[in-house]
Amino acid sequence: MVKNHLLRDSGRSTGFPDRDLALSNARRTARRRLLRRHIVGSRKYLGEPAWDMLIDLFIQHCEERKIATGDLCVSSALPLSTALRLVQRMCDDGLIRKIADTTDGRRQFVELNPDLAWRLLAYFGTPIDD
Repeated sequence: MVKNHLLRDSGRSTGFPDRDLALSNARRTARRRLLRRHIVGSRKYLGEPAWDMLIDLFIQHCEERKIATGDLCVSSALPLSTALRLVQRMCDDGLIRKIADTTDGRRQFVELNPDLAWRLLAYFGTPIDD
């Protein structure tokens, strides 16, 4: 719980990664990965669907938005059944967790494990030299 608070307020205190920089870098990475996929024309040569999902989850986390399991699967560019198995494996490994939608019993949301969110903040909060 404390780390989640620090994630929102990071950058205001010395020693913590800059949340705005991290979000900007994550968005930039996601755009470049999508562009790369379009340039090559096939995802089979550029496959890191789990990383694509984690980037998407990190962006949603920083924006304090929820993402449904099905929407997360779209970001992987995998067939739905394959993407759902990948989501389940990441849940089983403790990287992400599913949360029931209280308004629609058919839907579940997915979020990052707080510790992984913190580590991704540190990763994306590092300035990128191009």
